[in-house]
Amino acid sequence: MELVVIADLEGMSGISRWEICSPIHAEYPRALVVYRAEVDAVAEAARAWGIRAVRVLDWHQRLLPSELFPEVVTPDELVAEQRPRVAVLVGFHARAGQRDAFAPCTLVPGLKLFWEEREAGELALASRWLGELGIPLLLVTGDRGLTSEAEEWTDQTMTVTVKQARVPDRADSLDLERAHRAITDALQRVLARRSWWWVYRPSVPIEVRLGLPDGSETFCRARSMQELFRILSNILRPFGPLGLPQ
Repeated sequence: MELVVIADLEGMSGISRWEICSPIHAEYPRALVVYRAEVDAVAEAARAWGIRAVRVLDWHQRLLPSELFPEVVTPDELVAEQRPRVAVLVGFHARAGQRDAFAPCTLVPGLKLFWEEREAGELALASRWLGELGIPLLLVTGDRGLTSEAEEWTDQTMTVTVKQARVPDRADSLDLERAHRAITDALQRVLARRSWWWVYRPSVPIEVRLGLPDGSETFCRARSMQELFRILSNILRPFGPLGLPQ
């Protein structure tokens, strides 16, 4: 069994200012150390339960330094390698427009995404991508806005809240030791109960409506999550890089 940690930076504990998530910010290297520590907390829980292989996939395909993240896996490798896997979503942020959320955004600034007649964000996309691959989702972590969103999109999966937004670009975070202990305890509880391992398979065809940053709207229809990601990348290319799995 292999555990895949699909991670984003904004929702990690200890990340209390949005600007430090930018690679050009002076504190970005420290943010990556926080990222590493959160991944280590997940890996510790998995290994205590007998899962030896733990790999990291950055949701936005950041270039993570290999000396700090030697176990990085690419989306292509994840799709191509057929083996028993489970996954966690660590450090995710809430969708654009979510109330009381830190760093709320959906793929690019100003985008609104509607799926199954409701607003969706990156949590919905990631969970359904995993479901399409047949990979059970065990745990979701992030700020309170994100875990509130999880009640709607991944309601069968345990969540851990590691911080609370004060304003969209500032948050009050649990101290790292307390946050990591909460993550470790939650994951070990889930690993002990296979009935809590949930696969969120998307309904096909996948139909989403986009409210674009320029004020226009468009409609997407896809036969798979992989196809949806390609369509989104083409439509949203003028508005910024996505780094979605393709």
